[in-house]
Amino acid sequence: MSSGFPFAIEAFCCPKAGNRPEEYEDAWAFRTDGAAGSARVAVADGATESSFSKLWAILLVESWVRGRAGGPEALSRLEGARRLWRRKVGGRKLPWYAAEKASRGAHAAFVGLALDPAGRRWSAAAVGDCCLFELHGVGPGLRLARAFPLTRSEEFGSSPFLVGSIARGGDDPSPHLRLAEGSLPHHGTLLFASDALSAWLLAREERGEPAWEAASRLGVADAIDFEALVTRAREEGARNDDMTLLRLTSLPD
Repeated sequence: MSSGFPFAIEAFCCPKAGNRPEEYEDAWAFRTDGAAGSARVAVADGATESSFSKLWAILLVESWVRGRAGGPEALSRLEGARRLWRRKVGGRKLPWYAAEKASRGAHAAFVGLALDPAGRRWSAAAVGDCCLFELHGVGPGLRLARAFPLTRSEEFGSSPFLVGSIARGGDDPSPHLRLAEGSLPHHGTLLFASDALSAWLLAREERGEPAWEAASRLGVADAIDFEALVTRAREEGARNDDMTLLRLTSLPD
C-alpha cells in the first residue's frame, strides 16, 4: 500500500509437478517506497538446462528491484549481479563435469517494471518470454488491454534469447531488450508471469475463454487458489514447468 495512490502487490509460485519446492527455478521480487508511492517488481525464469539458474534468476530480480535504471539502461548494470553469481558458484566444490557446465554460465528470461506515482505511470523491460499483462476493469468485466513482450501463445516454445550470468562477446542482451510504458488506471491490474503460465493465459484469450478473472484477486487470494489455477492450466495442456504469478492491483481510493 502507498500514500501516492493505493495499490497491492501479491506473488504466488509453485514448482513443476512432481518436484520439491526447493527445485523451483523461477524468481520474483518487489520493492515499494510507501512515502513516494513508487514500486519496482520483477519476475525471472531460470533455464533448467543451465547450471545454477535459480541463483541467477534471484540475482536478476533483486538487481532490478534494488536499482533505479530503466529503459535502454535496464541491463547495462549487471556486473554486480554477475560478479556475485561467479563468487557463489566458484566457492563450491564441484565434480569436473559440473564445473565444466557451470563455466558456460546460467541463463534466465526476465521482465521488470517500475511504477511512478506521477500519473500512475509505469515503464517495463523484458528479455525472453516472461510476460506482463495489463488488465482493465473489474470482476467479469476484466479485459486484456496489452500483452508484453509476447502477444500470441504460438510465440512460446521457440528458443528465446536469455540473459546470461557471464558476459561474452556476441551475447549482449541489449539488442534483445524490449521496452513498454503505460499508465495504471483506477481499475487496473498488472500481471507478471513466467512462460508456461503466460502461454496458457494467452491461449485462453485467443479461444475466447479468458482466464483473467481467475488470475485476479477474485480468483487467486492465496497459495491454495494458485495451486488450483495451475492444476487447471496443466489439465488444459499447459507445459509442466515452474509457474509464477506476481500481481499489482490498483485499489479503490
